[in-house]
Amino acid sequence: MKGNKGLTLIGFILTVALVGFLGLVAFRTIPIYSEYFTIKRILKQINVESADTTPVQIRNQFDLKASADYVYEVKSRDLDISKENGRIIISVTYHKTVPLFYNVSLLFDFEASNRK
Repeated sequence: MKGNKGLTLIGFILTVALVGFLGLVAFRTIPIYSEYFTIKRILKQINVESADTTPVQIRNQFDLKASADYVYEVKSRDLDISKENGRIIISVTYHKTVPLFYNVSLLFDFEASNRK
């Protein structure tokens, strides 16, 4: 006599719920990480090679590039601009809270800089 093989109704419902939950998390987090990697790319593209580059010029460059790439989470006023060993370092630290459902949210902490 052969045993039954397959997925029960409860197993199927649990599998669909798990796949749905993972899909929801992915759907909510992919745009956030996409924006984070765009911010990192923008910070590396900003021209800081000139010794007479001012923070105002750096912030203007960031604003132009961020508006072209639809970056809304970080503004130029959020940038930390400092000098280390004669080199201009631009960094930003921010967090993003993403609601999933009801009172459940995900909190993401991001840090990016133009260090190589």
